[in-house]
Amino acid sequence: MRDEESEHPLRMARRDDLPQASTHPARFAAGRLLPRRYPTTMDGYELILIQCEDDVEAYHRIRHHVLFDGSSAYLREGPDEVREENLSLLLKRHDQPLGTVRLDQKRDRKAIIRLVAIASDIQRQGHGTVLMTLLEQRAASLGIEELFVHARPAALGFYTKLGFKPFPFEPDNGESVQLHKVLV
Repeated sequence: MRDEESEHPLRMARRDDLPQASTHPARFAAGRLLPRRYPTTMDGYELILIQCEDDVEAYHRIRHHVLFDGSSAYLREGPDEVREENLSLLLKRHDQPLGTVRLDQKRDRKAIIRLVAIASDIQRQGHGTVLMTLLEQRAASLGIEELFVHARPAALGFYTKLGFKPFPFEPDNGESVQLHKVLV
């Protein structure tokens, strides 16, 4: 029996596309099991797929503190964290965790950027711009041509400086500004 989607050259990346990069099974970032270190780096920065326990802990510590203000409502292993098409990524510089992002791959060469966070004690130092630059490079390498993001109103300036433009793509929840960027 043939899986037509797996034969399609533009299908979303999947976990089984590459051999395990680590002996530790990834509980998150199910999507394509990318090499632990991307070939694209920038001045000691790298955006990695979380795989080891230290990366998992750093990923959740940053998100829980920055995005959820330490709230008990934070779900470490929510259903979107384990979907095949979603990539949970950690920004590091010289092996120090700095920030997080999740890339949710969609059909038609599109993806949604979710849960962007830089550790609060190092914000406004350019790390977010580096994270987004590396994320765009990784998305383009996966064949993604258009990115979407739900931005907090306070982050609108950050995203517009990176070339994102207002563009409604999901039912409005009233709490975010929806933006998109076409990757060229």
